Amino acid sequence: MDKKINDKNKPKSKKRLVIRIINIVVVVGFGLFLVYFLLGRINISDIRDAIVGSHKPTLIFALVIAFLSSILRGYRKKILIGSDRIGMGDMLLVALTRNAFNMVLPARTGELSYVYVLQRKFKLPIEIGVSTLLVVLVFDLVIVFSLIVISIVVVLINTFSGSFLAVVFVALALLVILLLVLFYLSKVIGFFLRIIDKIFSRYKIGRNKVVQAVYKKLIDINENIALIQKRKIYWKVYLSSVVIRVLKFIVYYLLILSILRPAGYGFADLSFWMIFLATVAAEISAVLPTHALAGLGTYEGAFLLVLGVLGFTLTGIDWTTVAFSYHIIVLSFTVVLGIIAVIILSLPFYRVRNK
Repeated sequence: MDKKINDKNKPKSKKRLVIRIINIVVVVGFGLFLVYFLLGRINISDIRDAIVGSHKPTLIFALVIAFLSSILRGYRKKILIGSDRIGMGDMLLVALTRNAFNMVLPARTGELSYVYVLQRKFKLPIEIGVSTLLVVLVFDLVIVFSLIVISIVVVLINTFSGSFLAVVFVALALLVILLLVLFYLSKVIGFFLRIIDKIFSRYKIGRNKVVQAVYKKLIDINENIALIQKRKIYWKVYLSSVVIRVLKFIVYYLLILSILRPAGYGFADLSFWMIFLATVAAEISAVLPTHALAGLGTYEGAFLLVLGVLGFTLTGIDWTTVAFSYHIIVLSFTVVLGIIAVIILSLPFYRVRNK
């Protein structure tokens, strides 16, 4: 009997494997095509010259702010976890590791490294990692949409016709929905868990031991989210999340400014809200399944697309070169810090608190 079931499952497993391979090939191929297409418009030496010739004080200032942002990320996660077993130094290393994996891996799958490190190194339950991760993601979504609404009002309404009012209303509606989800996150997840429970009671899939184990883990995760809400730390998490997000886009702005300064451009020539819309589009592209390895190609494509729609140009500036240059700087800095963090966490004398 078991042999017959296994024989039936083999075609399905092969089909899934083929679909995954096709998906990987398509995503990687799409990314390589975009890299080839975009780099075909410039010389690779232009990117090197832009990075090497960037305004160093502005560049260093941007990287210092980026590191401070990582410290705040560690602080935010420590507040959410609320355990004495993990200190600020520990959480900084976890944040740097998560940043590196998230920057390189497609579709935000690097977020799982945060859960893995907490469970593997610090022996914290998986539900703690997943629940704190979900809370942070919702906070970040709310804040990013708030900034998008502000930037659309500042940039688009003053530049284009009133047809963009529809975009503002959609963004505001999403912002309100996300705020409601944020403050009722445990109840929202509980609602879906009750629906899943009813489905399981009607169909055989609910009797499967693996499915039951996953369902139980989801309940534990939701209970942990409810505990986080009861601890009344949301205001601390919210304020730190606002600062983290603002700093992140300030870093991008300063990196782009450092590349443009040798050409004679300064703050007065570079609209922060224009750059914000372009960089946030590039960030959103990282969530999509089309996001290739390290985002090369897709990241720059999204950035250039928004600048093209906004019609933002500067005399003598090739935005393709700028896009690749600032992305490579961010990627290199984040990955290097991540590698250092992983090495430190892997050292045999690195001790975890026993509290």
